[in-house]
Amino acid sequence: MDFRQARRNKKVDIWISSILLLSLLMCVNFVISKLGYSVDITNDSKYSLSPETISQLNKITEPIDIIITIPENNSLPKIVQKLLFDLNLIMNSFENADSKYPIRVHRLNIDAAIPGSELIQKYKITERNQIIITTPSGTKKVIYKFKDLDGTNVLDSNNIFRSKDSIARENIWESGFYEDWKETNNGILEPSKFRGELVVLNGILETASIKDKKNTAYFTRGHGEGSPSDINPQKGFSELRSIIEDKNIKVSTLDLSTSEKVPEDAKFIIITGPRGTFQDKEISVIRDFININEGRLLVALDPVEEISMIDKPAFGLRSIFKEWGIRCHDMLIYDENKNNFDMFTGDYSLKTYSKNNKHQITDNLRDGYYSIQTSRMRPVEILKSGSGNFITSEILYSSRGSWALSSWTNRKFPPIKNELLDMEGPIPVAATSEYKNKINTYSSRGKMVVLGSSNFFTNKRLKENSGNRTFCNNIIYWMLGENKLLDIKPKKVNLYTLNLNENDFNKLLYSLALIPLAIALIGSFVSWLRKEL
Repeated sequence: MDFRQARRNKKVDIWISSILLLSLLMCVNFVISKLGYSVDITNDSKYSLSPETISQLNKITEPIDIIITIPENNSLPKIVQKLLFDLNLIMNSFENADSKYPIRVHRLNIDAAIPGSELIQKYKITERNQIIITTPSGTKKVIYKFKDLDGTNVLDSNNIFRSKDSIARENIWESGFYEDWKETNNGILEPSKFRGELVVLNGILETASIKDKKNTAYFTRGHGEGSPSDINPQKGFSELRSIIEDKNIKVSTLDLSTSEKVPEDAKFIIITGPRGTFQDKEISVIRDFININEGRLLVALDPVEEISMIDKPAFGLRSIFKEWGIRCHDMLIYDENKNNFDMFTGDYSLKTYSKNNKHQITDNLRDGYYSIQTSRMRPVEILKSGSGNFITSEILYSSRGSWALSSWTNRKFPPIKNELLDMEGPIPVAATSEYKNKINTYSSRGKMVVLGSSNFFTNKRLKENSGNRTFCNNIIYWMLGENKLLDIKPKKVNLYTLNLNENDFNKLLYSLALIPLAIALIGSFVSWLRKEL
């Protein structure tokens, strides 16, 4: 036997086996790269769609095209790069979702694209830095638009100087893609929860779902109410308007004193902080709306000092409240605990929710230990002997150390508790009511929410406090009957992530591949030297 020949054949066999194994691995990697399938192995399924979203996607009536015209490059502000990274992962889940119609995601570079390309011509895409949801029928919604500015001019005395990163951060904050912003050690606000799934889902439903004929929320006027167009931080409700419009609902105003009935397209009647009483005719219009026309009524009443309110408690709305098993007292809630209540500003921090009667509006607020900020409040409780045709719930309370003052306009501050006339805490300040069955003569399924303060939903509260914003969103979803959307919780995001575009990833891959390649070459060279020696 020629052992030298056998040794040579063994080496050739090893080299051939190594080459075949390497070829197999490369082929497997190539095949996997072409498969549009991914597995989410995170503990909380961070990059998977929730079952609630999947069920909502079955409502769409035509295919969806999601077009992203934000170029992926490292010159973008870090917060925009973070949005692209988080968004790309959830977009893959939408593409692979088992929905009735396909959802296609297109990443389009406007600067490099040919103006006559099919996608640009089909959807008339002309601007960069946008995220657009559109359908073949032509319905289109822009869910995000980034203004690519270089910051404000340092020499412009009319504007406070702001960096490009600061402007981008505010822009993303307003888009609603993130929530629960927290200040880091370097003083910069960073988001800790990603709401991309809910934002994209709302955009898809608005563009491609069956449109409800009742799709308008009417704010009443003529009684000194707050306006949905007012941008005043303390008294305006323009932020509430934006939240409602995000749910694919139009917003308008309505003067009940000049209307025989509520318009046919009305889904909500919203009463925010009135100063005058509602007349009997107006009460009759509201009663028909919620009892017969499947109406939803949201009322937020502030404590008032006017003596004229005595003849018609709760601004004349008490009779409707009573029919639905709710009572709204003309009292003022006071709390001696300085951690909860500021006597000078009237600011109040609520952290107590109904423990005995769990409610979908407040479940995630309780689980997340949210606080809700407001100012002066009045009690809103359910009637213990209410109608059996309604399901009533008290969902929000003041603290145990608080009490409600009767005849509070004549009391001195700080007040002394009147054991006979004052109401002991904890005091309910928000209540809901809905039809239980069809026993009564009405055939609808109306809903009502009554709050003891309009300050829950002012611009300042909704912008500065995530608890108020979540509370507001939950109320609207509950009134719409979209209870499944209440369970779509924001995804936690990592504070530090490594964001790479395709070119950067390829460079990193090739750089890392050089190390094992160099080791292999050195090993081969050493083996050759030993053979020669």
